[in-house]
Amino acid sequence: MNNKFLAQLGQLALRYPFCAACLVLSILFAGASQWIRLDLRDLEALQQKRAREGDVMLKAIARGSQLRTELTAARTATQRITENLVVEKNIPENFWYFYKIEQDTRVKLTELLQRPASLQDGDAPTTYKRVPYSLKLTGSFRSAVAYLQRLETGSHFGRINSFQLQRQDPKSSDVSLQLNLELLGFP
Repeated sequence: MNNKFLAQLGQLALRYPFCAACLVLSILFAGASQWIRLDLRDLEALQQKRAREGDVMLKAIARGSQLRTELTAARTATQRITENLVVEKNIPENFWYFYKIEQDTRVKLTELLQRPASLQDGDAPTTYKRVPYSLKLTGSFRSAVAYLQRLETGSHFGRINSFQLQRQDPKSSDVSLQLNLELLGFP
């Protein structure tokens, strides 16, 4: 029966070729339409993702000059930080920093030691290294405070961990300042 049906279908197609071609095309287009409908969700998600990327790109293009300005400022700040880092093994230059402040503030450094570096946190990134120092100085109260202020605002980045300020002699206006501090250095 199948052979007879197929034979009749073949004869109809030969008799009406235009109708047969339209029927075949209609079946193909119906299948393609169904395939596209099933794939529509994926295509919509992809289109929304591309639209978001385009919006981000448009905002970046619109803020391009601002971003370039911010990048320049960040590079300048990074360069300034790098220029003001100490090198732990360059002891004479590091000590000169303290002696220069001594000279400018008119105090007398009685002791200056570069202490061994403490262990860094194991998990923390080592972008910079802490270089610890211990120092003692004597001078007038104003000079000692000026020295302390110059350390805080000087060219090298440092952190004062502890300090002790004492009057040397009750009859004298001179004080003694003992500091423990760390300067920021190269790893």
